Amino acid sequence: MPVALAVNDDGIDSVGLRVLVRELSERGFRVYVCTPLTQMSGLSKSVSFRRFGRNNRVEMFRVNIEGAVEAWGLNATPAESVLVGIEILMREKPDIVVSGVNIGPNLGLDDFLTSGTIGAALEAAIHGIPGLAVSLAYNKASREDEFRLAARIASIIAQRFIKYNFKNINLISVNVPLNPVGVMVTRLSINNYKLKYVIEKSSIRFIEDSLEERYWDRTLGSDVWAVMNNYISVTPINIYSIIDSSSQLPEDFEEIISDIRGILRE
Repeated sequence: MPVALAVNDDGIDSVGLRVLVRELSERGFRVYVCTPLTQMSGLSKSVSFRRFGRNNRVEMFRVNIEGAVEAWGLNATPAESVLVGIEILMREKPDIVVSGVNIGPNLGLDDFLTSGTIGAALEAAIHGIPGLAVSLAYNKASREDEFRLAARIASIIAQRFIKYNFKNINLISVNVPLNPVGVMVTRLSINNYKLKYVIEKSSIRFIEDSLEERYWDRTLGSDVWAVMNNYISVTPINIYSIIDSSSQLPEDFEEIISDIRGILRE
């Protein structure tokens, strides 16, 4: 029986997490839950047990969640929750870490590098465990039925991810619109956040942007294009492709190395 660790960044009481756990369990997974007690969105892959006044001490609370073998809520970030789960709390190593179902989309490079949902999947992938991040592209989702399709899709992908052990894919990010018309394999769009703000006397007040404003890169084939056109976006990622770019350097890059050698000879 495959083993899954479920985590999220919306907190232990999130409806999306509860629906995901039930769906994974019904599909034959032994499901463990190790996740933040409260909302921890936007913390990416942050791991620093000294933050938030914790002084290197993480509190953990056992929780009853339908479909879970064991479940814990932690005063920890999503990535920290994955670490604590796989290295300390779980009695068996997970075959996959499933993060979600997030309330709201995680699209494009900026979200990829910011999202706590994706940060948890990244932490898993770095530790050699397939990471699956699933987001419902609807910021106002609150009912179980709204999350059910995304959770079902997550459980199916999780099964295939484990079964085929895809070469050069160690993380998959999935975004599911409310009423999808189809599914696409996509790449990350190159969105970067554009700040909306008002400068006041001694502070800057930021104004929340709309999805249309945030996700302005809608190039065909991107995750943003897919979701904006009501397609499920499935984005495979190889995190190790960012580690070694040394074999693809332009010739002019050698000037940087030469400059440094010159400094060392001074």
